[in-house]
Amino acid sequence: MWPLSPKNRKKAKKAPAKRGAKQAQSLMRRRRLSIFFRGASLTMVCLGVISSVYIWKSGLLQEWATETHDSIDRKIAAAGYAVDEVRITGQRHTTLKQIRAALALYDGQSIVSLDLKQMLSRVEALPWVKAATIIRVMPDALEVTITEHQPAAVWQHDNRLYLVDEAGRIITDHGLEGFAKLPLVVGEGANEHLAELLVMRDHAPALFARVKSAVRVGNRRWDLNFDNGVKIKLPEKGSELAWRRLNQYQNKQKILSKEVMVVDLRLDGKTILRLTPEEAERRRMMEKAGAGSGKKETI
Repeated sequence: MWPLSPKNRKKAKKAPAKRGAKQAQSLMRRRRLSIFFRGASLTMVCLGVISSVYIWKSGLLQEWATETHDSIDRKIAAAGYAVDEVRITGQRHTTLKQIRAALALYDGQSIVSLDLKQMLSRVEALPWVKAATIIRVMPDALEVTITEHQPAAVWQHDNRLYLVDEAGRIITDHGLEGFAKLPLVVGEGANEHLAELLVMRDHAPALFARVKSAVRVGNRRWDLNFDNGVKIKLPEKGSELAWRRLNQYQNKQKILSKEVMVVDLRLDGKTILRLTPEEAERRRMMEKAGAGSGKKETI
């Protein structure tokens, strides 16, 4: 081999340095490209998040979903599955207008798109409705069956009147004019203890028909006001037995036809009668004559 000249030796020494510089430059370019792509990806993600938030807050997403749903709904209805008939049965006090408003149907609505759960909730929220069923009858009908509360009494509380069912639940406070024949229960807790009165009614309906009002006294017991002005004081406990005793007195002695104001049944095994002022005066006059018995009688 020929020896290298001084000039060639200098070039040979510089060659490794150039290769190292190229590698460094290549590495730098790769790093810059990596940073660029990472930044671009992060920018795209941020733009996506910002766009999603904007679309959500602006309501565009909901609007697009609604438009898509409505478009599908119209196509289903056009295929013969639009609600064309609504059959409503069982209602008496609830008006058809109230039921239709609760159903909230619109013209051309497809029977497939109905949210029966929400519709049922709105119908059962109507004052008179105790329970209801809503059934699709394909392809184009809806059956609505209503079960209404049964009114049992009118409850007077805080100078207001409410129609209540047998469980004491309030039905409504409007349109009570048609329920004058129902018993009037008065006072706090009177509606909650209505079942006690209904047991009495079932035992002696003819006698109970003469009760004009039942007053809850101290939320402990009942005073019954009859149609002829006689007041019956029932005990706190054993009111049903006391009522049965009163019914026996009425059947055998016509106690409500006597000149009495109050029949007090609060004492177990004893009945105290308070006479009318006229009868009490008559008794006093008789007593003066040696044949009276005073203002109260016990039977």
